[in-house]
Amino acid sequence: MKGVIIGGGIIGLSIARELQKAGHNITVVEMYRVGRGASWTAGGMLAPQAEGLEPGTFLDMCLESRDMYETFVKALEKETETDVGYWKCGIFCPAYSEEEEHQLLARMKQYTDMGLSGNWIDRKSLEGRYLSLGKDIRGGVLYPDDAQVDNRLLMIALEKYARHRGINLMEFTQAEELIVQSGRFTGLKTSKGTVEADYCIVAAGAWSEKFVRAHIFPIKGEMAAIDVDKKDIDRVFFGSRAYLIPRKDYKRLVIGATEEMVGFVDGNTVKGILQLFTGLKETLPHLANRNIQEIWYGYRPATPDLLPVIGKTEVENLYVATGHHRNGILLAPVTAKIIKELIVDGIESHYLEEFSISRFRKEDDGQN
Repeated sequence: MKGVIIGGGIIGLSIARELQKAGHNITVVEMYRVGRGASWTAGGMLAPQAEGLEPGTFLDMCLESRDMYETFVKALEKETETDVGYWKCGIFCPAYSEEEEHQLLARMKQYTDMGLSGNWIDRKSLEGRYLSLGKDIRGGVLYPDDAQVDNRLLMIALEKYARHRGINLMEFTQAEELIVQSGRFTGLKTSKGTVEADYCIVAAGAWSEKFVRAHIFPIKGEMAAIDVDKKDIDRVFFGSRAYLIPRKDYKRLVIGATEEMVGFVDGNTVKGILQLFTGLKETLPHLANRNIQEIWYGYRPATPDLLPVIGKTEVENLYVATGHHRNGILLAPVTAKIIKELIVDGIESHYLEEFSISRFRKEDDGQN
């Protein structure tokens, strides 16, 4: 079968890989270079617990995908001979106030009651571990099963897989219009001609709304990176003032991330970068003396309920996999599995009902 995927980010390329393995002929249409959008500008945290997700179906899916990650990256690394920097370093959530301490402890108890790991580390124990510690930090919760991947190395590996395994990458190509005949997808008009296919998957991130009414909108985020040494930090810090991600090789510390609903407004701002570096200084003050490597920004694909949109649409053989918000890197393995099973095996995951595009139908009907 022939399939076309709109969007060459982490979701699109992960799905393409699964479908190619199933013997399908896949074309990926990407308006820039594959892997250089939101997937390139992300932090790479695999952090369903550190994110503080509410117990429920979405947390279950995130935990499942986190548990899939080691197998996912080992297979990809073997296929491409590319290290993607996966590191089960654990993620530490500092409390900067008494209120935050209570909130973090309450969430940790919810998770431990579910059988998940997590433990409180007090201020005194932290002071002996780091060269400096922000004066407001009272302690924090460590989630040892949360992890990270170097998202840029991951995208390089997925791109390499696609190029070497015969997936057709139509880069710097605008997807312009879906061709639908009698309620069924038959092809995609692009700036480089029409791609005929048996099915289409919209995985265009923050730009998905152009092709399907999925209530997707961009949330802009600004990030930075600085020099770091191994003695500075031993794991990811995920705090309310900033998150700090030391890469496995300790050549880079990623700092994130702001959130702004400003639409597609390109560029970094003084305000955004000040927020990041203030959060850094209030967490590990001595790092304020390090050299800046890079600043950048990107656009998260969000929905009104901040949950993804995955599965079938009202058009036959038109599917959607988008709206992953802060968790696109984390959810790539499980999303690819869900879409492959749906298209190739006819298996409908139990996640599809909750994350179906149809959940917005009432709102759409009210606007008509």
